[in-house]
Amino acid sequence: MSRKYCEAMKVKVVVMPKAAVLDPQGNAVRDAMRHLGMPEVRSVRIGKYMEIDLDGKNGELESRLHGLCRDLLSNPVIEDYELQKDESVKRKRNK
Repeated sequence: MSRKYCEAMKVKVVVMPKAAVLDPQGNAVRDAMRHLGMPEVRSVRIGKYMEIDLDGKNGELESRLHGLCRDLLSNPVIEDYELQKDESVKRKRNK
């Protein structure tokens, strides 16, 4: 078996409730923080964070990732997502 460096990419996805959507979980955390001695906390928004490692890069990868973020990882009615790419990742792979 020989080892070869392949193109790889790490993608970070942050999904948050839209600004106009109420966040009862965030409100509960805010209230708990105030109760535990942090009266300065004005608001808390609860979201999701994902890191995805991908093999290879091609021209349509970014549009496919946006489609997955929209259709699978977030609910576009009540959530927004942000996709951050880190293309500097190099990874060894067995061949």
